[in-house]
Amino acid sequence: MENELGIALPKGRAGGKGAAAIKRELAITERELRRISDLQWTFAKRMLEFGFASWIFGIACFFSILIAYDSKLLGGSSAAYPLLIIAAAAPIVITAIVIRKFNAKIKHIEHVRKTLLIEYERAILKRVDKIIKA
Repeated sequence: MENELGIALPKGRAGGKGAAAIKRELAITERELRRISDLQWTFAKRMLEFGFASWIFGIACFFSILIAYDSKLLGGSSAAYPLLIIAAAAPIVITAIVIRKFNAKIKHIEHVRKTLLIEYERAILKRVDKIIKA
Protein backbone atom coordinates (compact mmCIF):
# COMPACT_ATOMS: atom_id res chain seq x y z
CA MET A 1 0.00 0.00 0.00
CA GLU A 2 1.38 3.44 -0.91
CA ASN A 3 0.33 6.69 0.65
CA GLU A 4 -0.18 9.82 -1.43
CA LEU A 5 3.44 10.83 -0.94
CA GLY A 6 4.60 7.68 -2.75
CA ILE A 7 6.06 5.92 0.29
CA ALA A 8 5.26 2.23 0.44
CA LEU A 9 3.68 1.35 3.74
CA PRO A 10 3.19 -2.21 4.91
CA LYS A 11 -0.23 -3.72 4.34
CA GLY A 12 -0.82 -4.40 8.02
CA ARG A 13 -1.09 -8.19 7.90
CA ALA A 14 2.21 -9.94 7.70
CA GLY A 15 0.80 -13.39 6.97
CA GLY A 16 3.62 -15.92 6.95
CA LYS A 17 6.48 -13.44 6.97
CA GLY A 18 9.40 -13.89 9.26
CA ALA A 19 10.31 -11.70 12.18
CA ALA A 20 13.00 -9.85 10.21
CA ALA A 21 10.58 -8.84 7.44
CA ILE A 22 8.00 -7.71 9.98
CA LYS A 23 10.67 -5.76 11.85
CA ARG A 24 11.65 -3.95 8.61
CA GLU A 25 8.01 -3.09 7.90
CA LEU A 26 7.63 -1.87 11.47
CA ALA A 27 10.66 0.40 11.10
CA ILE A 28 9.21 1.84 7.87
CA THR A 29 5.88 2.47 9.57
CA GLU A 30 7.46 4.17 12.58
CA ARG A 31 9.61 6.36 10.35
CA GLU A 32 6.56 7.39 8.31
CA LEU A 33 4.60 8.08 11.50
CA ARG A 34 7.37 10.33 12.83
CA ARG A 35 7.68 12.13 9.50
CA ILE A 36 3.96 12.80 9.19
CA SER A 37 3.76 14.06 12.79
CA ASP A 38 6.61 16.49 12.16
CA LEU A 39 5.10 17.55 8.85
CA GLN A 40 1.70 18.11 10.47
CA TRP A 41 2.95 20.65 12.98
CA THR A 42 5.23 22.40 10.49
CA PHE A 43 2.34 22.68 8.05
CA ALA A 44 -0.07 23.93 10.73
CA LYS A 45 2.39 26.60 11.86
CA ARG A 46 2.97 27.81 8.30
CA MET A 47 -0.75 27.82 7.50
CA LEU A 48 -1.56 29.89 10.59
CA GLU A 49 1.25 32.35 9.83
CA PHE A 50 0.07 32.68 6.22
CA GLY A 51 -3.56 33.02 7.31
CA PHE A 52 -2.71 35.77 9.76
CA ALA A 53 -0.58 37.62 7.19
CA SER A 54 -3.24 37.36 4.51
CA TRP A 55 -5.90 38.57 6.95
CA ILE A 56 -3.79 41.63 7.84
CA PHE A 57 -3.23 42.32 4.14
CA GLY A 58 -6.97 41.95 3.47
CA ILE A 59 -7.88 44.36 6.27
CA ALA A 60 -5.36 46.89 4.97
CA CYS A 61 -6.80 46.63 1.45
CA PHE A 62 -10.36 46.85 2.78
CA PHE A 63 -9.72 50.03 4.75
CA SER A 64 -7.69 51.64 1.97
CA ILE A 65 -10.52 51.06 -0.49
CA LEU A 66 -13.03 52.44 2.02
CA ILE A 67 -10.93 55.55 2.57
CA ALA A 68 -10.31 56.02 -1.14
CA TYR A 69 -13.99 55.81 -2.10
CA ASP A 70 -15.94 57.09 0.87
CA SER A 71 -14.48 57.92 4.25
CA LYS A 72 -17.97 58.29 5.80
CA LEU A 73 -18.35 54.50 5.91
CA LEU A 74 -15.66 54.26 8.60
CA GLY A 75 -17.61 56.38 11.09
CA GLY A 76 -20.95 54.55 10.99
CA SER A 77 -21.75 50.97 11.79
CA SER A 78 -20.98 49.15 8.61
CA ALA A 79 -22.31 45.72 7.69
CA ALA A 80 -18.82 44.81 6.47
CA TYR A 81 -17.34 44.45 9.97
CA PRO A 82 -18.87 40.98 10.57
CA LEU A 83 -17.37 39.94 7.24
CA LEU A 84 -13.95 40.93 8.56
CA ILE A 85 -14.45 38.67 11.56
CA ILE A 86 -15.54 35.79 9.32
CA ALA A 87 -12.51 36.44 7.11
CA ALA A 88 -10.28 36.11 10.16
CA ALA A 89 -11.83 32.74 11.02
CA ALA A 90 -11.50 31.28 7.50
CA PRO A 91 -7.74 30.48 7.64
CA ILE A 92 -8.16 28.92 11.07
CA VAL A 93 -11.02 26.71 9.83
CA ILE A 94 -9.03 25.63 6.76
CA THR A 95 -6.02 24.82 8.95
CA ALA A 96 -8.21 22.80 11.33
CA ILE A 97 -9.64 20.77 8.44
CA VAL A 98 -6.18 19.96 7.10
CA ILE A 99 -4.91 19.03 10.57
CA ARG A 100 -7.88 16.70 10.96
CA LYS A 101 -6.83 14.95 7.74
CA PHE A 102 -3.28 14.61 9.09
CA ASN A 103 -4.70 13.14 12.30
CA ALA A 104 -6.68 10.56 10.30
CA LYS A 105 -3.48 9.54 8.49
CA ILE A 106 -1.61 9.31 11.79
CA LYS A 107 -4.33 7.13 13.32
CA HIS A 108 -4.24 4.83 10.29
CA ILE A 109 -0.47 4.47 10.48
CA GLU A 110 -0.67 3.85 14.23
CA HIS A 111 -3.19 1.07 13.55
CA VAL A 112 -0.85 -0.48 10.98
CA ARG A 113 2.00 -0.19 13.49
CA LYS A 114 -0.03 -1.89 16.20
CA THR A 115 -0.96 -4.73 13.84
CA LEU A 116 2.67 -5.17 12.83
CA LEU A 117 3.77 -5.25 16.48
CA ILE A 118 1.27 -8.02 17.17
CA GLU A 119 2.49 -9.98 14.13
CA TYR A 120 6.10 -9.45 15.20
CA GLU A 121 5.37 -10.76 18.67
CA ARG A 122 3.66 -13.82 17.18
CA ALA A 123 6.62 -14.50 14.89
CA ILE A 124 9.07 -14.20 17.78
CA LEU A 125 6.92 -16.48 19.94
CA LYS A 126 6.78 -19.07 17.14
CA ARG A 127 10.56 -18.98 16.89
CA VAL A 128 10.96 -19.35 20.66
CA ASP A 129 8.40 -22.18 20.68
CA LYS A 130 10.39 -24.03 17.97
CA ILE A 131 13.59 -23.56 19.93
CA ILE A 132 11.99 -24.85 23.13
CA LYS A 133 10.48 -27.89 21.39
CA ALA A 134 13.75 -28.76 19.65
